[in-house]
Amino acid sequence: MAAPLAWIEAGRRFGFDELVHWRDRGHEPFERAAGRIDTIVLGPHASAAFPRELAPFVASTLTRRKQFDYSDVVTADLGRAWADADPRVAFVANPHSRLVLDPNRAPPADAVAGLREFFARLARARAGADVSYAGIDAVRPVTFSGEDVLVEPRDEPGWNALAAALAGAIAAGPATYRAACVRVVDQVTRARPGRRVLVVSLHDTMNTRMRADGAIVVERPAADRLPDWVNLGNRGDERGERESDPLTVDGGELRRIAAAWSEALEATSGAITLNRPYKGAYETTAFGATIAGHATGSGAVQVEFRREALIGTAAIQALHGPGDDWPDFDLAHIRGVAARLARAGAALRLDGD
Repeated sequence: MAAPLAWIEAGRRFGFDELVHWRDRGHEPFERAAGRIDTIVLGPHASAAFPRELAPFVASTLTRRKQFDYSDVVTADLGRAWADADPRVAFVANPHSRLVLDPNRAPPADAVAGLREFFARLARARAGADVSYAGIDAVRPVTFSGEDVLVEPRDEPGWNALAAALAGAIAAGPATYRAACVRVVDQVTRARPGRRVLVVSLHDTMNTRMRADGAIVVERPAADRLPDWVNLGNRGDERGERESDPLTVDGGELRRIAAAWSEALEATSGAITLNRPYKGAYETTAFGATIAGHATGSGAVQVEFRREALIGTAAIQALHGPGDDWPDFDLAHIRGVAARLARAGAALRLDGD
């Protein structure tokens, strides 16, 4: 029997306290905790679940494994564990899959118009043309292995129905997540005048893509592969210094973070990279600009973990084999990584805050 897809019940809305995780949140409101928070971790791709409103438009060929691999679902466990391990960390999780509207892309003027254009380019790509989806993938109807997630409507009534479903889902999920992110950043920066605040856009992915039978074993091109542990991006070069784009956090601060993480994670040389292969996307640039100049060391960084470093040997072996299911992760290992990140945060504070 095929493993079921993950769904969120129709009409489900999420409150601030459901999306934001901080230590002792059951005993302390966020307004009071904000003064001690100095690291805001964002999980734009932390969920794989689709809202039920989109069920009529989801491809029948989509499996649970394709659905989960399409998002960065390890970040949900890691982000919450990090906040539990470090009282100065808050984690904000998007409750919906990136399918609905990717919060790590610039908000589109018209999501449905972008989706129409994506389908048009996808048809050309499947006919052999070389196309780019840059700027039109806020709603991405295929996985990064090219597997169908959404089915293109056949007529205008179908498009109208999809547009209505997307509008409701966007309001219930990504828009609520974005509002929570803005509120957290605003409250923390107000509570910490003149003191360092770091925004982390947290991601994970594997160094392999999915084969037709579900095995995630197709190696990425060398230029797209992550290091053994994690890549930190501030829109700069491989030292974290400026190339063409404004930096989202100072290069010296990025290297300081990398050094503290390297020690805490006991990483070997080259296991942590800067801006290679990921420089940082919309969340990093937007929140980097928001808190630029707030205090020395403040800014934003995109953090992309190599999924294999987080999930445990049994899960890796399962994902390397054919299948349509999604394995359980080694939660003890994930909590151990979170404890090491908390240790790195403590070292950074002793050094500079």
